Amino acid sequence: MTDIWERAAKLPPSQRAAFATWARQNMIRAQVAHVYPSAGALAQALDPTTIQTPDLAMIDDALEWAFTTPAARLMISKPSQTGKSQRVVKWGVTRALQLNPDWRIIIATHSEDLARTHSEEIRTVLRTHGTGARDAVTGLPLPDRLGLGIGDKSAATRWQLAGHRGGVFACGVGTALPGRPADCMILDDLYADMLAADSPAERRRVNLWWDSVASQRPGPDAPIIFIGTRWNEQDAHAYLMGQEPGRWRVLNFPAIAEPGVPDALGREPGVPLENPRGRTDWEKIRATKPARVWSSMYQGSPTPADGALFNAQWFETYRLPSAPSLYRRIVGVDPAETGQGDEAGIIAAGLTGDGTVILTDDWSGQLSSAQWPRQACLLALHTGATELVFEAYSAAVAYNRLLKRAYDDLVAEADGGTVEGIAVPLSRPFHIAAWTRSGNALIRSTGLRHAVSNGRCRVLAHQLATMEAHAIRWFESQHQPDRVAAATIAYDVLAGGGEVSSSARPGGWGAMPDGITGR
Repeated sequence: MTDIWERAAKLPPSQRAAFATWARQNMIRAQVAHVYPSAGALAQALDPTTIQTPDLAMIDDALEWAFTTPAARLMISKPSQTGKSQRVVKWGVTRALQLNPDWRIIIATHSEDLARTHSEEIRTVLRTHGTGARDAVTGLPLPDRLGLGIGDKSAATRWQLAGHRGGVFACGVGTALPGRPADCMILDDLYADMLAADSPAERRRVNLWWDSVASQRPGPDAPIIFIGTRWNEQDAHAYLMGQEPGRWRVLNFPAIAEPGVPDALGREPGVPLENPRGRTDWEKIRATKPARVWSSMYQGSPTPADGALFNAQWFETYRLPSAPSLYRRIVGVDPAETGQGDEAGIIAAGLTGDGTVILTDDWSGQLSSAQWPRQACLLALHTGATELVFEAYSAAVAYNRLLKRAYDDLVAEADGGTVEGIAVPLSRPFHIAAWTRSGNALIRSTGLRHAVSNGRCRVLAHQLATMEAHAIRWFESQHQPDRVAAATIAYDVLAGGGEVSSSARPGGWGAMPDGITGR
């Protein structure tokens, strides 16, 4: 280093001044990159309004991994307007250029307008806080807080750093990219909305542009980072993962954690996502959105527009906003063995006075044989069920014994009180019964499918959103989802094998209300 400065001292004055500026800039850049070691830390330092949340902190870590790992592949999905584009594009690209000022970064999105906005926001950060920054009012020079500056030639969608090869080229899907190498590529929402993502023609257009144009730009070690809304189960996210199976690191942050929906944060079911823009009532939003929009836009778990065996519109048309009076309640269980593969389906349901079956609760999950009996018993107590019915095609005696033992364990744990806030009586208040029906899963589910299609079986609010999503993704050639199997059991028992049941003892199931109204 001393030798470099000694040689610089011998340069002509103009060259010596240019070298000093370059050296000072790079020292600042290296220092700032060390002091603020992530995109989030940089954002908080330069923009006091920045709010850090657990999901954004995880995104920061993932970006650092992507920027320092050759040929990294990173995919991020989270609800709209929760800061993913700001963090990944605006501050992530700024951070990437700090670490690698010679990186040529391509930003691609569904429209030229959005691409331009991204590029201009990054350029504004550099002009406001970087080399050569000046106060907008006084025109006085401001301290260099980045060690990066914009070169003389700069356009809204393409610019280069002063003294470095790196910079940004922002474009929309469909843009030709001749002679545009990428040392890093950022993809942000390649579809404008669900309508575009649902269009086979639009999906083909995006895929073709990726295959024939965009995918040719990144170098062998270039990271590719893809953020966006999972609108469709056959969208570009699925297409890219299918092209490079196993290579993508995928982070999904659902608005509300629920069983069966991937959650990078590993939250307990029901825990909401913290929004950096302020407190958000996700449950209220869910109540106003169609199930498919909620599943895709907010949960990152897209479902088909039309499933082969269930239709999303069936659930939506007959959805109940609140629980009616129910005079018979049961819990249906599709058991699981290890908790590592299939889920244990655990669904609660009730019967109205006019014979309509209402699916009310879903406590399913990847539960072992030591866990699902406890969960099923707790749900039966929670809902006031008088029957707990389990699928008994195998190990019927063992399952019956597991359920009875689980209740005995709950009694001992409660010791006359409660478990998880649920009162546990000394004497079990529900019957345990085995269930079997002839035919395969498709045949056994016929009654449930027909009832859901005509309103004889309805779901309560959005409390079974995961079961709905699994149902409308179920095709004839596939294994029956475990939650659907449990719902099939609950419906079949309450409907008496397809017919309305009545209590063998008048009043045995409580006062019978007048249908859905409960009057």
